Amino acid sequence: MDARRKLLIVGLAALVVAEEEDNERRKRRRHWYENIYRRPSVFFENFHMTEKDFCGLFGLVEPYLVPNRNTRPEAIPPKAKLAIVLEFLASGDLQRHVCSTYRISKQHFEVIIGQVCEAICISLSKEFPKWHKDSMLQWAKDFEEEWNFPNCIGAVGGKHVAIKAPPNSGSRFCNYKGFHSIVLMAICDAHYRFTYIDVGACGSEGDMNAFSQCEFGKALLSETLNFPDDNALNGERTPYFIVGDDAFPLHKRIMKPFGSRNLAVDERVFNYRLSRARRCIETAFGILCARWMAVQRTLLSGPEKSQNIVAACCSLHNFLLRTSPSTYAINEDSLIKADTVFTDLRPCCRGRPHDFCKSIRVNLKNFVNSPAGSVAWQNEAAGVQNN
Repeated sequence: MDARRKLLIVGLAALVVAEEEDNERRKRRRHWYENIYRRPSVFFENFHMTEKDFCGLFGLVEPYLVPNRNTRPEAIPPKAKLAIVLEFLASGDLQRHVCSTYRISKQHFEVIIGQVCEAICISLSKEFPKWHKDSMLQWAKDFEEEWNFPNCIGAVGGKHVAIKAPPNSGSRFCNYKGFHSIVLMAICDAHYRFTYIDVGACGSEGDMNAFSQCEFGKALLSETLNFPDDNALNGERTPYFIVGDDAFPLHKRIMKPFGSRNLAVDERVFNYRLSRARRCIETAFGILCARWMAVQRTLLSGPEKSQNIVAACCSLHNFLLRTSPSTYAINEDSLIKADTVFTDLRPCCRGRPHDFCKSIRVNLKNFVNSPAGSVAWQNEAAGVQNN
């Protein structure tokens, strides 16, 4: 009886200690909430968004974070889950550091990251506009007004997001820069807002291979996208296109700069004018990395989890550009349902650029150097002498 009584006493004492620890944990959580909401500057430093944006985001993701019926009452609430993951994405700290800060196990935190990132991607899917004629014409108008480049509906580029080398992967994820990565292939509008993203290509593939294998690249190269009717420039009908760097091929729908070393004056001016439109995607990547440092640093996760994290950061990027008009002027009329899946695709075009693609670039070159398409400061900015 004495042994049983001792065991009972020890069990009751353990229950009392566990209850006290749970109460202390809830007190610390309430204290954290009160302090973080009381100081807006600290709130913005932790989450890189205002309290208003945080509450709006939580209202969207809350249905996907509701705990199960059998979950313990002292489990982490949905708002705390969102706050913890947002701080991890904004700071880019190690997972074990964030775990120790919030007194969460590393295994549980990995589950929370996957759950919250998936909820963000689903709830913010409408932040990516659909590619139809009206939206393309609006993007082309924005590029012409903001960056003085006609018929441009987007800027395309790729970013290598560093990840931990997966086991038994060899050199599959090792890129030309010497580290393991997955490729974020994206297209943005004139206001640095992503209109299409594709995440998950192996780092060894490079920008062009990643673009040609994604759904949008296949549809564009095989001419299955429904573009607007050609526009007249310099007396010639010119199709609408996206702009890229030398990593992409010269195509009817892709314009790239002249690649020769000994460029003529008008070709140098054209390269400068095109680069003003193309640098939108580089600026978009810069804003993405500045706000969400997890994309800038090495993700210590597998390719699939890293893909989920990067996609969530891109969704948050578009969300904040829309909800923060004081920082970036965004056209809210362009918000339409995201649907970047294409079917019945033909094989991609291969080989050297056709003469028609070259004629389009030459016509654009002549247009930006003509009185109708030139701007007063382009020669000086391009580093050429005025005629």
